[in-house]
Parts: sequence; C-alpha cells; structure tokens
Amino acid sequence: MTTRTNHGTNPRTNPPTNADPDHSGQPLPARVRRAPFTGGRAVEAGLNWSQQEIWALIEKSAPDHHVYNVVEAFRVPAGVRPTEDECLDALSFLLSRHEALRSVFPRRPDGRVVQRVLTEGELPVEFVDTPTTSGDEIGVLERFFATRRFSFADELPMRLVLLVTEGRVWGGVYVFSHMAVDWYALRHLAEEVTEYFRNGRTLPPLPPGTMTSAGLAEWQESPEGIRRRDRTLAHVTALYRDRPPLALPPAVADLPEASAYRQASLRSHAAQHAAARIAVDTGLSVAAVIVGATSLLLRELTGSDRIDLHLTSSQRFGRDSRTTVATMMQESYFSVDLAGADLPQAVKRSWLAAITAFQKSGCDADSMDRLLAELGGGPDAPLRFAYCLNDRRTLPADTAVRRDVPAAGLLPRTVFRRLPVTEQEPFYLIVDDGEETGDEGAGPYLEFSLTCDIRHVTEARMESFLRELERSLVALADSAA
Repeated sequence: MTTRTNHGTNPRTNPPTNADPDHSGQPLPARVRRAPFTGGRAVEAGLNWSQQEIWALIEKSAPDHHVYNVVEAFRVPAGVRPTEDECLDALSFLLSRHEALRSVFPRRPDGRVVQRVLTEGELPVEFVDTPTTSGDEIGVLERFFATRRFSFADELPMRLVLLVTEGRVWGGVYVFSHMAVDWYALRHLAEEVTEYFRNGRTLPPLPPGTMTSAGLAEWQESPEGIRRRDRTLAHVTALYRDRPPLALPPAVADLPEASAYRQASLRSHAAQHAAARIAVDTGLSVAAVIVGATSLLLRELTGSDRIDLHLTSSQRFGRDSRTTVATMMQESYFSVDLAGADLPQAVKRSWLAAITAFQKSGCDADSMDRLLAELGGGPDAPLRFAYCLNDRRTLPADTAVRRDVPAAGLLPRTVFRRLPVTEQEPFYLIVDDGEETGDEGAGPYLEFSLTCDIRHVTEARMESFLRELERSLVALADSAA
C-alpha cells in the first residue's frame, strides 16, 4: 500500500461548502455498512506538537483543509480478496487496537482544540458493486474523496470505500486525516493489515508501553518534554539570533499569488541506483546523500555558502514510538556551511547538520511561533524558512546495490513531468521512492517532486534543478566505480 499526503496551504481546489461525513453526492451507488469498535479506554488530552503544527496549517487553509488529508486508491492482492464481513472485522480490530483511529478533535469552550479518544462507536464503510475488477471506478472515487473535508469535532479520522465484485473486495480508496496519522503510521498500518490477513486474522498485542497520541501529548507537558522543547528553542535561537535564514533568489517575475506556483517531478532509476551506491561507499544513509546533493545545488542557486532548510523529522527515536499510529512528524531546523565543499564533502557536512537538527527538534507550536516572531520582525513578520525538504521514502534501506551497472546507463529511463499544483510553497522538495515491474521498467526509483514560486525560481530553473540533482548523484557514483 502506498500513500500520498496532499500537503500545503491555500490550495486552488474548490471543495464543498460544508463537511460531509456521510459522503452525500457520492459519484457511484454505494451501500453503507458499519464497523463497530470497543476500545480499552476513553481519554481527553491536548494536541501533541505535531498535531498542533497540522492544526495551524488546517486553520490557515480553511475552508480548503482537505489538502491535509491522506487520500489513496489501492488494489487488494489477487490471492487475498476478502469478503465484506472480513473487511469489517479487520476494521473493527484495528479501530479497537489504535486510539488515534477512534479519536475526534472537538473544541473546548475556551477555544482550545483537544483530542478525545472514544471507547466505542462505529465507522461507516461504503461498498460499491462493480461488474469487473478493471479499475475504472477507482480514479473516480479517488478524485471525489480528495476534496471531502472532515468534520473534526465529531467524525472519526478515517473514511473507506471498498469495491466489490462477486462478493469479494478487490480494491478501494481510503482517506485519513493528517491529525490522526503521518507517513510512518500509515506504513505501519499497511504492514499490520498484511500481517492480519496472513496470520489468521489476528495480531499479537501491542508491546507494553507503546506510545499513543494522547500519551505523547501528556509526555510533552512533563518536565522531560519541557526540557526537549527548551533544547529545540535554544538550537533555533543559536542558529538565527544574528542572521535570517537563507532567502529566495531575487524576484524575476511579477505575478499574482494565485498563479505564482508550479510543480514538477523527476522519476529516476539512475538517481536511486547512484544514491544507494554513494551511501554504501561513504557509510552514510541515502537520506544524507540526498540532503547533501540538494544543499550543494541550493548553494549554486542562491550564491550562499550557508544553506538553511526545513527538514521533516519523524520524531520516532524511541523503541516505544517507532510503530506508534499517530501523527508525530515535525519540522526541524537545518543549517550547514558549504564553503569550499564538493559533493562528497557536502554529504558529510549535511549529515552532521541533519543529525544535530533531528536531535534538537520537537516543540509546541505556540512557543516556536513566539520565538520566530522575536527573531524576525514581530508576530506579523516572523522568521520564515523558504526551503523545505521532505524525505518520504519507504523502500528498505538494504536494497541490493549493483556495481556492474553504471548509473548513467539508467538515465534514458528518467521521466520528467509537470504536475497540478498541490502546494503553495516557495521551494518544497519531496522525495518518494517506489519500484516498477516489467522487463523494461523493472527496478527501484527515486521520485523528486519540486514546488516553487516562479516569481523567484523559473519553471526552466525548476527542471534544471531536478536534472542537475540527478546528474550530480550519477557523476559521483560512477566516478567511484
């Protein structure tokens, strides 16, 4: 199962004017059935730090907060094909198992939004009967659900429509609220679903001490959590007390805000092959290789030796949180000096800077907002970070590396595409991965998706940035072969 998070502010789409938890207007005839759940406890807690960040973005994007939903179509493997009742049983099991999936987000009388874990309830599930498993219906449903907003105060943070042929479920579309899950939580859920059906429709109990979203929020208010917050604030203060973060290049166009953003992607087998080889040769991670190469190109784009980035930190550092089903991702503050650095040096320096950023990340939204206002020009002009890199790769780190194949030989398979804009960000680079099958397209790839404000970074420069990123990785990998 793969996922996609529509992540950004001020989207251009035009959603319905009211939240629609019952999915009225569904484009295909559907039967609604319900998956009941009974959880272990009821609890109400504040939002954890990641949820605070997401909620702030949701409020800024209103009424278009559907862009912070995770929406994806999927197909069930041919060897599984469960019945409707088996799917409902699996949902009941997972809803009862994970507090985040049975949480709502009401607003208290004082205006504070909280997370409320329910002990019992039902999830409505839609079933659509199809004559075949051709898949024509999936795209229609995915586009429809992509614009449906959640009613956070009273709706569970999950929706599901399943496609049925001859009594068997063969595919569907899921939607999750980003308030409940992040990228790693969804990957873990996908693994649990696979294991559930493979192992006789059951799973071992969660390990004792497994962190929950509400438990995480409570820990973050503890003395230990406050110390973590203060370390993060001190780190950001030390970096930007005397200077602003890296600015965008000078403006090259005068456009209205609504038409100032473009998005493009580069899918590259060559870059994946090259980054993996460089990682093995340097003893560092593929993530470090990508950050280093990106930072070096930003030096060329901006003319600055000091590169500042927002990196996305999983916040899953402890054994009790690595498989937590919750939203835990937070932005971390990365800064590296690349004066005189070539690509191998940039990779090593960026790795050290990223480790520091991850170790000193984690803070509540209000405290960080106050600090950025103090370091900038006040609440109306806080310190802003123009460049963001979000590494969302999911392939195992131990993917085999072939040394008998030059990375440059894979360049003809690279695909560059212009994409519909899903973010309005000045410079936002997303790194995904995947694996194609077939004689000609077989093998793993990296996909770089770049959104830019073309008032500062032209469309031609966007494409050249992505292609230079690929070429730099390929050149370094092949030179060391």
